[in-house]
Amino acid sequence: METLLLKDFEVWLNKRYRMNTVRGIVGETGNFINWCEIENIQSEKTTYKELLDFIAYCTAKGNAKCTVNQKITTLRVFFNYLIEIKRREENPTSELRIRNQSYKVPYDIIKYEELEKLYNTYPARGITGKRNKSVIGLMVYQGVNTSELQAMEIKDLKLEEGKIYIPSTSRSNDRILKLESHQIVQLQNYLLQVRPALVLMNDRTTDKLFFSAGSGIKLSNSFTKMFRIIKAMNPKIKDLKQIRASVIAHLYKSHNTRQVQYMAGHRYVSSTERYRMDKLESLQEQLEMLHPIQ
Repeated sequence: METLLLKDFEVWLNKRYRMNTVRGIVGETGNFINWCEIENIQSEKTTYKELLDFIAYCTAKGNAKCTVNQKITTLRVFFNYLIEIKRREENPTSELRIRNQSYKVPYDIIKYEELEKLYNTYPARGITGKRNKSVIGLMVYQGVNTSELQAMEIKDLKLEEGKIYIPSTSRSNDRILKLESHQIVQLQNYLLQVRPALVLMNDRTTDKLFFSAGSGIKLSNSFTKMFRIIKAMNPKIKDLKQIRASVIAHLYKSHNTRQVQYMAGHRYVSSTERYRMDKLESLQEQLEMLHPIQ
């Protein structure tokens, strides 16, 4: 029965994650299920206390704290799967993380005023320049990442409501966010004039909101070229992920953690709390907010 459960779990994972990720999750989950069988525990009914016993077992084997945390992260996915298929009601790994592990601030945070300046001064020349201006707007004002930008479709843009739907990816939740007033005008222009021109350039049919001006659909090369211009405008920006990190940190100035979690599309609140720069709290103080394990 446990073998069948693991196979069904793998099928579920294959619809959501890349092959290498699936392989790692299945391997770690299989190890956990084997431990459960040895301890005469039903893996799908694992209690919080039994989970602590498993962590103690891993620690006794010499697993480093970061390794144990990776195991917890993997099992969190497994228990979320069990919840989705109605095999249990709660996730015993929720907010569970080993204390005293070193955490880095995700990125050097760029002042929001600089990000707005980047958006306002980005040269919207030509078809691709105007497309990129719309893309940068979604990065700066909604904190959208590159995977989400590539997943967006025309139907996700809700200009009459002044909102945009951001689809989920393998690492983020979906959400609906408000657009700034100047974005509505710009995105309307993109939808009515710029995007049709991009379509004609390569005689293609696609429902994607943003796509390459080249022969393919993916935006990888477009992002690379766009970043070169961004880097020249502001050398402090190391990559596009830094823009998102800075936006999330800025959101904390006017929103609480749960609101920021939703707006950022984070699956776990612990991911969001890493960005609490505006509170001037140390990383250790942030970790104390998580569930401790001695």
